[in-house]
Amino acid sequence: MNIHENQNNSYRSKSTCGYCRETGHNQYQCPHVKGDWENFLSRLEIPKDILGRPIKRGYNRIAWKDTGFDPLADSIENNALASWFRNCRKAYLVQKERGFDLEGKTKRKASAPRTCGFCGSPHHTRRKCPEMEQFLKDCYKANENWRQACYHELVELHGLSVGACVKVRVNKNWQSAGEEKIGLITKINWDTINVLSSGKQRSSFAQSPLIVEVMVGNETFKLKDLETHFKTIGANGSEYTWSGAEFLKVITHSPTPLPPEWVTSYKESFETLVKKRTQKQLEYGMKSDYNTLNIVAQINAWK
Repeated sequence: MNIHENQNNSYRSKSTCGYCRETGHNQYQCPHVKGDWENFLSRLEIPKDILGRPIKRGYNRIAWKDTGFDPLADSIENNALASWFRNCRKAYLVQKERGFDLEGKTKRKASAPRTCGFCGSPHHTRRKCPEMEQFLKDCYKANENWRQACYHELVELHGLSVGACVKVRVNKNWQSAGEEKIGLITKINWDTINVLSSGKQRSSFAQSPLIVEVMVGNETFKLKDLETHFKTIGANGSEYTWSGAEFLKVITHSPTPLPPEWVTSYKESFETLVKKRTQKQLEYGMKSDYNTLNIVAQINAWK
C-alpha cells in the first residue's frame, strides 16, 4: 500500500514554510509575517527588498509578473494581493495567540493530557493500545485469507502469472479505439498486493494496485481494468489510467507457484498503517477524501 511503500522515499522535498516557502521553519514561526502584516495595516503596501523590488511570498509568486508589478491593478486580475493578505492574517493571528516573537521564542503552555493516537483513549498510549493490537491481528488474518483467495482465482483458475500468454487491447492514446494483440506477462507485483486491493472504493493513503506488465512486440504496457475481470480485485487494487493495455483473456496458462510464506508476508505494511492513521481515519478516511474505502470494514469482511 502506498502509505508503506512511500514512507522512506529519498526524493521527498524538504519541508518549507507555508507562508514564505523558505526552509527551516513553518508559517507559524515565520519571521516575515509580523513585518508584512504591519505593512498591510499601516500603509497597505507591498514590502520591498533592498533594491526596491516587490517581495514575492510563497505560492503567490507564480501569479505575478517579473516586471511592472502593480499590486492594485494586478490584484484585480490574479487576486495575488488578496491571497497574500489572507495568508498573512491567518499566520499573524496564530503567532499572536502563541506569543511568538521574532527571536523564535514561544510561550510554554501546559501540556495536554496524553491520549492514545489510535483509538483516542486517555488511559493508554498507542504503543499499549489493546484495540490497535487486536486490529493488527485481524489485518494479518484478513490478508492471509485474501491472498489465498487471490492466488486461487488469478493463478490456479486463470493461470495469470509471469509467463502467461494473454490477449489485450492496446490503447496508445485516449482517442484510439484500440487494437487487439497478443502479449506475454513479464512482471506482477505479488509482494505488495494485499487485502485492501479488493476494496470497491479507493483509499488516498492505502491504495494497493495490482500491477501487471505485459510485453507486446517490443513494447511494455500495464494491464488496466483488472477489477472488471477478477472478483478478488477492486477499484483500490486497480491503477486508474486511460492508457495501457486492456486485459481481455488468458490464452496460455502459466500457473507459476508462489512460495508458501507469501500468504503470511507483508505484515509490516499494516504496522505502518496503524502507526500513521487513527482508527477513525481508517474507517472514514481523511477529511479531504470523498467516498473513501472503509478499511476497518474491509478487514472485518475478510478476517
